[in-house]
Amino acid sequence: MEATNEIMKQVIPILMVPINDYLRYIISCMKYVRNMGIKMTELNAARFSVEEHMMRNTSNHLEVPTYVEGWLKDVGKIMAKSEKVLGEVVSCFNLKIRHKVGKNAFNIIEEIDSVMRRHSLITWTDHPIPLGKVLDSMKASTSTPSIEHNVFQSREVTFKEALKALGSNHKGHMVALCGMGGVGKTTMMKRIKDVVEKRKMFNYIVMAVVGEKTDPIAIQKAVADYLRIDLSESTKSARADKLRKWFNDNSDGGKNKFLIILDDVWQFVDLEDIGLSTSLPNQGVNFKVLLTSRKKDICTMMGVKDNSIINVKVLEEEEAQNLFLQFVEIYDRELHQIRVDIVKKCCGLPIAIKTMALTLRYKSKDSWKDALSRLEDHETENVANEVFEMSYRNLQDEETKAIFLLCGLFPEDFDIPTEDLVRYGWGLNLFKKVYTIRKARTRLYSCIERLMDSNLLIESNYVGYIKIHDLVRDFVLDMYCKVEHASIVSHGNMHGFIENNMTDSCTAISLSCESISEFPRDLNFPNLTILKLMHGDKWLRFPQDFYKGMEKLQIISYDEMKYPLLPSSPQFSINLRVLQLHACSLRMFDFSCIGNMLNLEVLSFVDSGIDRIPLTIGNLKKLRLLDLRCSHGLCIEQSVLKNLIKLEELYIGNSSGLIDDNYNELSKRSSSLFALELEFLNNKDQMKNVSFKNLERFKISVGRRLDRYISKSSHPYENTLQLVTSKGDILDSKLNELFVKTVVLCLSVDDMTDLEDVEVISSNSSQSSSLCNLRVLVVSGCAVLRYLFKLCVANTLSNLEHMEVYECDNMEEIIHNGTGGSGKETITFPKLKFLSLGGLPKLLGLCLNLNKIELPQLIDLKLKGIPGFTCIFPLETSTLFKGEVVIPKLETLQIDDMENLKEIWPWELNRDEKVKLKEIEVNNCHNLVNLFPCNPMSLLHHLEELKVKNCGSIESLFNIDLDCNGAIGEEDNISSLRSIKVVNLGNLREVWRIKGAYNSRPLVYGFQAVESISIERCERFRNVFTPSTTSFDLRALMEMNIRDSGENKQNSELVESNQVQEQTDILSEEETLQVTTSCISNVFPSCLMHSFHNLHKLLLNKVKGVEVVFEIDSESPTSRELVTTHHNQQQPIILPNLQHLILCYMDNMSHVWKCSNWNKFITLPKQQSESPFHNLTNISIYNCKSIKYLFSPLMAKFLSNLKKVEIELCYGIEEVVSNKDDKDEEMNTSTRTSTILFPQLDSLIIRYMKNLKCIGGGGTKDGSNTISFNNTTTATASLDQFEFLEAGVASWSLCQYAREIEIYKCDVLSSVIPCYAAGQMQKLQVLTVRSCDGMKELFEKSGCDEGNGGIPRLNNVIMLPSLKILHITCCRGLEHIFTFSALASMRQLEELTITYCKALKEIVKKEEDNASSSSSKEVVVLPHLKSIVLLDLPELEGFFLGMNGFLWPSLDMVGIIDCPKMLVFAPGGSTAPQLKYIHTGLGKHTLGECGLNFHVTTAAHRQTPYPSSYGMPWSFHNLIELDVNINSYVKKIIPSSELLQLQKLEKITVFSCWEVEEVFETALEAAGRNKNSNCSSGSGFDESSQTTTTTTTTLFNLRNLREMKLNYLCGLRYIWKSNQWTVFEFPNLTRVDIWGCDRLEHVFTSFMAGSLLQLQELRIENCKHIEEVIVKDASGVVEEEEERTDGKMKEIVLPHLKSLVLGSLQCLKGFSFGKEDFSFPLLDTLCIKYYPAITTFTNGNSTTPQLREIETSFGLFYAAGEDINSIIKMKQEEFRRPPY
Repeated sequence: MEATNEIMKQVIPILMVPINDYLRYIISCMKYVRNMGIKMTELNAARFSVEEHMMRNTSNHLEVPTYVEGWLKDVGKIMAKSEKVLGEVVSCFNLKIRHKVGKNAFNIIEEIDSVMRRHSLITWTDHPIPLGKVLDSMKASTSTPSIEHNVFQSREVTFKEALKALGSNHKGHMVALCGMGGVGKTTMMKRIKDVVEKRKMFNYIVMAVVGEKTDPIAIQKAVADYLRIDLSESTKSARADKLRKWFNDNSDGGKNKFLIILDDVWQFVDLEDIGLSTSLPNQGVNFKVLLTSRKKDICTMMGVKDNSIINVKVLEEEEAQNLFLQFVEIYDRELHQIRVDIVKKCCGLPIAIKTMALTLRYKSKDSWKDALSRLEDHETENVANEVFEMSYRNLQDEETKAIFLLCGLFPEDFDIPTEDLVRYGWGLNLFKKVYTIRKARTRLYSCIERLMDSNLLIESNYVGYIKIHDLVRDFVLDMYCKVEHASIVSHGNMHGFIENNMTDSCTAISLSCESISEFPRDLNFPNLTILKLMHGDKWLRFPQDFYKGMEKLQIISYDEMKYPLLPSSPQFSINLRVLQLHACSLRMFDFSCIGNMLNLEVLSFVDSGIDRIPLTIGNLKKLRLLDLRCSHGLCIEQSVLKNLIKLEELYIGNSSGLIDDNYNELSKRSSSLFALELEFLNNKDQMKNVSFKNLERFKISVGRRLDRYISKSSHPYENTLQLVTSKGDILDSKLNELFVKTVVLCLSVDDMTDLEDVEVISSNSSQSSSLCNLRVLVVSGCAVLRYLFKLCVANTLSNLEHMEVYECDNMEEIIHNGTGGSGKETITFPKLKFLSLGGLPKLLGLCLNLNKIELPQLIDLKLKGIPGFTCIFPLETSTLFKGEVVIPKLETLQIDDMENLKEIWPWELNRDEKVKLKEIEVNNCHNLVNLFPCNPMSLLHHLEELKVKNCGSIESLFNIDLDCNGAIGEEDNISSLRSIKVVNLGNLREVWRIKGAYNSRPLVYGFQAVESISIERCERFRNVFTPSTTSFDLRALMEMNIRDSGENKQNSELVESNQVQEQTDILSEEETLQVTTSCISNVFPSCLMHSFHNLHKLLLNKVKGVEVVFEIDSESPTSRELVTTHHNQQQPIILPNLQHLILCYMDNMSHVWKCSNWNKFITLPKQQSESPFHNLTNISIYNCKSIKYLFSPLMAKFLSNLKKVEIELCYGIEEVVSNKDDKDEEMNTSTRTSTILFPQLDSLIIRYMKNLKCIGGGGTKDGSNTISFNNTTTATASLDQFEFLEAGVASWSLCQYAREIEIYKCDVLSSVIPCYAAGQMQKLQVLTVRSCDGMKELFEKSGCDEGNGGIPRLNNVIMLPSLKILHITCCRGLEHIFTFSALASMRQLEELTITYCKALKEIVKKEEDNASSSSSKEVVVLPHLKSIVLLDLPELEGFFLGMNGFLWPSLDMVGIIDCPKMLVFAPGGSTAPQLKYIHTGLGKHTLGECGLNFHVTTAAHRQTPYPSSYGMPWSFHNLIELDVNINSYVKKIIPSSELLQLQKLEKITVFSCWEVEEVFETALEAAGRNKNSNCSSGSGFDESSQTTTTTTTTLFNLRNLREMKLNYLCGLRYIWKSNQWTVFEFPNLTRVDIWGCDRLEHVFTSFMAGSLLQLQELRIENCKHIEEVIVKDASGVVEEEEERTDGKMKEIVLPHLKSLVLGSLQCLKGFSFGKEDFSFPLLDTLCIKYYPAITTFTNGNSTTPQLREIETSFGLFYAAGEDINSIIKMKQEEFRRPPY
């Protein structure tokens, strides 16, 4: 029996299996059916996604994965099965059927799971442009195409290595992907770019494709376009400076990170050209560079280190074979082996493998064998070309081949417009049996599809463009060398681009003209059919007979050509069919000659700024396409449109300049139009007679401008209607008949009650709505609209992707089901991705009577200003949806201005709620109390960003109950949340509010991915975490910013005292602490600091109540665990990765670090290789009033990597390093002597510290010669040198290692460097001290003399061996800068600038106690000193008054200005072989014979009347550059008595001298002035003290004067005033710049103008009273010769004037009103802006043969061959218009 029982025990379970399964299917039948329904909904969503993707790719000629079709078939089978099961559910009372249904449903669920797993493996080759921040490239790369999502296992190591090199922990700033062409470098780069974008590793990502012909200007343009910078500068250096300034301005002190991607680098690219410093890569701008290149040596030349050059290798054999099989399915065994051999011959190059696969797809076995034989003998370098050759030959039609060859005409890595290819193909008659442009476009798309299927073309990142891989383009260029395809293509170096042996056979020319100044003459291309020129500037010159040898020309295409040349003779344009002038300067361009091109069929002026279409264009009877887009205010002359009898397509866009006659002509021509782009702005009657019935391609706007940025699209051209009008106007114009063809529809119709009012009911029974093709629908401002459309219409919107509804005051629902609806209907928008509802005060929901809403593709949901909504989730119960809702892909939720919204989720959340939101943004919801439900971790699986602003009722963001199951578990709380940002939450107390689990210290999961926390303007905010016993897993947190938040302790206590009293009885001890801690007393209590292991940056700004930032309790066991080991387990270190600490306006902060016992805290175990805060590099403290010092010397021991300290406006600080709070601290000798403080310090900046007494502390106190340290007092005299340095380490080590020190406005500070430290300043290179009135000496000397019992100085010498730059300014107490011995040690000194030190008597002080040095005549050599500037030192007697001589071998700049008592520079003499000039208050002088060895006697000194050059032997006679600025008393710059002394003068600069009336004083005025008893007043530079009477005319010829710049001279009336005594000539003056001289009335006289033979630039701006530039000479000065003997007018020639700029001259009437003619033979730049009074340029004639354009406030006007006077008269009203 027992044996039987044992047997049965084994058998029964086996027998029960089928029984259990049978019963399970019966019992759980309905459960399985429900689950199947849920799974089917998800599967349907996936199916919709795949079908939509496949349809989009198919229509846009993009690759569809080969296995998609099979997947869809399997899904169809599953759907059929599920429908059958659902049909049997009604019979489930029958147990047999119930079992069958349950089993089938269960099996279907398993099948669904299987196909969904396969769905996750589907990879698509398209890359739509992201809709996020400005991180997309302006130019996309073009390497290995269509395999971007293939992740090859052999390259994963390479990918991870490159990604790691771009991380913040990698020190190098250059990374290179290197490998042969076509290997996939750019593919990997794009993948890396996607990852760093997703992870937000950089604030800005900039990308530029360099290409084989490296052009710095083009790279600069690409970078500038990407960053939206207008680079108007013409020179490379000026453009680089502008880019550099942008990077510096946007770097935020190095906090913002930049990634610069340079793709396809062939030659060295200088990063300085794009504004980035390579010598100091992260000084100011934090950037990294990722480049791709074929050449390793180029990577090395660009500064990439060997360990950062990452080699991208060819594919491994297995990967290569698998890649081939992705595109071709092989069942034949013989073909299988051929395939293996072919792939081997492709040498692991992905582009060759894919091209070969696509070429052989559907080909016969013989074709495969032939392909293999062709590849047999080719090396790796040549295999790609052979592959492309086979692919090209396998193209079936000549049209496709011709289109492919046309793609080679475009520059490398260029985005090729498909519309250009349409027009080129039409012009060359490539499309056979095609008779309309629209059919040619269709034919082109089919050609492109075939080329992309063959991998010869690839998709672009831009809609309406395609690209060609650089290797494929090289193949095309090789073909151009053959006679049958002979073409000249050059987009780089233009030298020698024409080869004589090609001129006869050449059929196409494509050139970029950046480096061309002039085309050669006698060009002869008799067979040329297409001429494509790009990027020609205004200096490009064409020979007049340029087109003489091009009689067969069919296409002219000019892009960004400043001044294109058109064929003027009909004989040269007889065959011309296409003329494109894109982005050319055609304002006022005379293109009436186009009317002679009678065979022209395509004419395009896109973005060329044309302002009128002349009548002659009406002669083009064969014209089919006219494109006038981006031409604002365009005027079309009457009869032009009427005469274009064959016009098929008309694109105008902005039509603000059109008149009623134009619209009347358009109405007559409209019935034959197939394409129209036009605005009907003013008179809506204009559209009533226009026929729209034949339009197939259109963008039409009524009552508003065309908005080209409604939404992103993957389609090149979408039919668009934007209608701001009435219902009657729409019906009368029959525009609604276009609805069925419309893709983008924007409606704002006041009297429309629903869409049926304007919708056209289709006669086609299968098409129930004319809106069925809509992709974008925007409805706004419809005042009476109660609902948008009925259910029957909504069900037809299967293509709708983007819907916006806003500002409809009476709208109650979007979809209306009517009173007859059962409420059980389902509505599905299968493709809707974006839904925005806003400004709908009466909206109650999407549909009020509906069972189910399915939005399977919805990604973005935006809700704004809808007061009827109180909650959003769960969707089934929300007021928005009111029924079952399916939104499986919702990623972004934005909620604004929802006044009645109280919660987004209910407080108690069903844990089964599945939400995939990635971004949540909530603004201005003042009644919102709960942002998330309690324990929201399950919602954070996908959430990445959280932004909350202006929500005054929220007290905490996350509420966590630790006593709930699952609240803190790790398994289910994996989070993606990376960023938390809150602004202006008035009641916010904390980010996390914790409840429960008080007897343990649990670790809270769910936030381990958070990287950034930002709290701003939250006045009641008190802490990030509560209670203090909780631990958080914040391993990823890198940045925390708290600004303008918290409240002061006393205010907080008053507010919450009642709350504490009421709650204390019922709260635990921890909860009581949570309530009573009502302000932020410390940001990081010791128990929480370990949670921020990865924190890099901490910013606290105006955080009220904070007293301590880091409070370290050395006695607590928790704190001890942080720095000691426990059971041989290394514990986390406190903030080991913190790099940046920024504290601003922290009024209550008394300590940054505070510890009860530092010695206990700093005792680290030997196993501990790192210490707390050891990576802190930057500390900035600004305006913190209560802090007394920054560092304790014991805390400073942890800061071994500190590089920059910046302290400003902290008035409470008396010393930066202090041990005053280190109580009972004892350190053993070994610890003390082995520690060096701040060894990496690079920069120390201290500003506005009015109570700062010393930089360090812990040294002598109370003025005594003792040092208080380690609780002992030691007489300094009794310390030996080593002991003293150890004792004084806290005092001076802060500046000991600094490379740069800046001290500003520290009035109590008596010295910068302590005497005992000066000998150890080995690294100091830059020292700047400004406005320190209390400073008595730069280097402390008092208390350092051993004879007085003071502290001994090291070797009795101040040693600054590395000092290069010393700037001292406004230190009124300083009497000297150096001692003699100190100066002699500064052999690296390069710049010495001392200014505005009122008490300074000498720069170098003679040392009386060292006769052997300063008293001797030893020569001091300063080998590197280049510059000495001494300014406004009223007591300075000399540089050095001892007898030592000086040798300055590098000195080339000396400035001595306003030093009235300086009688001698150095009595011992100075030798400066490089010094040629000296600068004084007058300007720059030649040095003279004495050089710096001048001696001025006291008597001579008193007799010298020059206030700016006291004691100096330099005046006007040796003046080279006159430079006077910010002077309020000088009236005459150069007195008449000095005019003859100006023979060396080359340059004049006068700036901000408000009283100056004349620059050159005339003799007559000098005589009158000298009669005045107060002759000296008002002329600061007059040497003459004698009255001079001039009776004859004196000619002053300033033959060396070349440049003059006068700015902000408000009182200036004359620059030079000729009269009977004085006449001026300036034969070599080349540049005059006048700005802000309000009283000036003219610049030159006509006589003077005749001497301006070398003048090249003349700029006059913002001079209010100038009426003319050149005036008639005063009577009697020069005999007028208005007419010559031959009867011609006198002519003034300015032979070298190239640039004339006249701006904001309110009274200017003209350039000259004399009767003379003017000739400007070289003038090529004329700018005339903001002239309300101008009437003419010159009274006489003016000739400007080189002038091509006039720049005005309203754009550029073409001026070639035009007289300036006629242009001004033509545009007079525009000139007179005031500035914007």
